[in-house]
Amino acid sequence: MKEISERLGEYMLKGWVLTDRTCQNTGCNVPLMRSPNDQTPVVHYCASCDEKPGSTFPANLPSVSTASSSSSTSSASQNTRISTPPTEVSSGLSSPIFVLPPETEESRRRREQSDMASAELGKRLLQGWAMLGDECPNVQCFGVPLVRPPKTATHDSNKECVVCGSVYITETDWAGREHLVLFDPAQPQTEKTAAEVKSVPKLSTPSPNHPVKSVLPASTTITHRPDPHLNTTLPLLRDAVKALEHTLQMLTLKLTALSDGRLPMDPLAISNTADAISKTTQALTYVKQLEWSEMQNLAV
Repeated sequence: MKEISERLGEYMLKGWVLTDRTCQNTGCNVPLMRSPNDQTPVVHYCASCDEKPGSTFPANLPSVSTASSSSSTSSASQNTRISTPPTEVSSGLSSPIFVLPPETEESRRRREQSDMASAELGKRLLQGWAMLGDECPNVQCFGVPLVRPPKTATHDSNKECVVCGSVYITETDWAGREHLVLFDPAQPQTEKTAAEVKSVPKLSTPSPNHPVKSVLPASTTITHRPDPHLNTTLPLLRDAVKALEHTLQMLTLKLTALSDGRLPMDPLAISNTADAISKTTQALTYVKQLEWSEMQNLAV
């Protein structure tokens, strides 16, 4: 059967047409092939039963059988299905060679901005910041993800851009849709100040005949005891350890996918991934040392 398929393919490349009629010989169901359109007389060929016809197609070349000749003569007066025309074989390349476009000023600026954003994001992650799925809406920032301060900070709901430095908050409109709004720190402070002014009662000036008595007892003293846990960076270091461990896990999965043989071998991608794993491991070791030192200081 393999030899028959090879013959069919060989003669289709030579211009022969595969018809919808099968060989009339007993036990042979191989479809017949018809000689090229410019060849006379018309010859039908069975890739299983007949010998290979010559390249010159002589006039005395026998046909497949009497039944095949009679059926070919009668087929001229019948409406049969048109066979698929032979496929033209081109010696040229199937697709043009891809050439990178020349670098422009805009593409160079975007690349430099991406490098700067990546470096700053790495620093923020080591400090305990969280990278969000929102991107900076500033038109000058190209796909820069926003970050959120650590949970121990004062404004843990604010979202900041590491490139332009803008701070955003999430607001919900009347339809329940969330959108980013540029945060203005002066406005809440003004409202708070006005509210404090309204809430402060007016004090009357004491007269000499009615001296004001002290509210606190004489023996009452106010002392402030510093909490050693307030100034510690241990929560930030723990968040950084978790972020680095997650990054190391994702890089390991990527390296496994590149080297398991299911994808084409890409030595450059494997080298870059291995280098990123090495740098992440060094950073994780350093942060864990800082975490251990901080725990020792708190235990003293």
